[in-house]
Amino acid sequence: MELRQLKYFITIANTKSYSAAAKSLFVTQPTLSWNIQQLEEEFNAHLFFQTKQGLQLTENGEKLFTHGQRVLTEFEGLMDEMQQIKPGKKKLKVGITVLFVIQYMEQIVNFTTMNPEVELTFVQSGSVEIQKELAQNKIDIGLVSFPNYEPSIEIERLNTSHSHYSVSIVLPFDHPLAQKKVIEIKDLKDYAICSFSNDYVLGNILYERCAEFGFHPNVIFSNKNWEVLLQNTLTTGGLALMPQALEQISNFKDLKWIPLKDKANFFEIGIAYKKDQKLEEHAIRFIDFMKKN
Repeated sequence: MELRQLKYFITIANTKSYSAAAKSLFVTQPTLSWNIQQLEEEFNAHLFFQTKQGLQLTENGEKLFTHGQRVLTEFEGLMDEMQQIKPGKKKLKVGITVLFVIQYMEQIVNFTTMNPEVELTFVQSGSVEIQKELAQNKIDIGLVSFPNYEPSIEIERLNTSHSHYSVSIVLPFDHPLAQKKVIEIKDLKDYAICSFSNDYVLGNILYERCAEFGFHPNVIFSNKNWEVLLQNTLTTGGLALMPQALEQISNFKDLKWIPLKDKANFFEIGIAYKKDQKLEEHAIRFIDFMKKN
């Protein structure tokens, strides 16, 4: 899903009309129709239905609308701040996962407010990919989870209120494993799994741990977006490995979160940087802000 598509969707939901939304957005109706079709295919769910009063949101559409409004508002606010950046500002490019954006948002906002001379850019991906980009000097700092996959980088543990995350198995309430109080890796054998891509630690760990138990995971769908994974879990009746902290912001009430009982259920969080690269003063200040979480 692209932010442009999210804006199209929210405008249509507010106007209850493709034609009115098209006029407001200065695009054609076919353009809107095609983008909404792409969203529905991505989420495998209908977002609107037609009534005499105009277009109405489906239940899945309501979920996307509620969460999407907040995302779009925050993004547009961030863009306004970025457009006010003046030449000569110090630049800092930070790699971060969606979970850590949520957990460390207060510190990020405080840093940008108190350091207007710093041009802060975020690259959102999984911890594995962020570590690779840091090793390749594409970013300056990474907020990532262990383990360390790159020998050229250092990860400093964060002893904060969000110093780690645990893992849950997410599945429909009628799934054969739904009655368990905890689920082990060996329990996953032969069950359909919707998994993070290998850009994410959980995407790699799933294959590593299943191999240690002597089987290959039955991954039927892979994606970088946790909400897309949950939607496919609900649609297919499969299961997914998720950071437990995402449960509190999930809109998927028809899914059950059960703790994973395994040695790969605890991942520490840290600030990553190149071993041979001296950090500039504004980068050190950013790290200090993250430590105040």
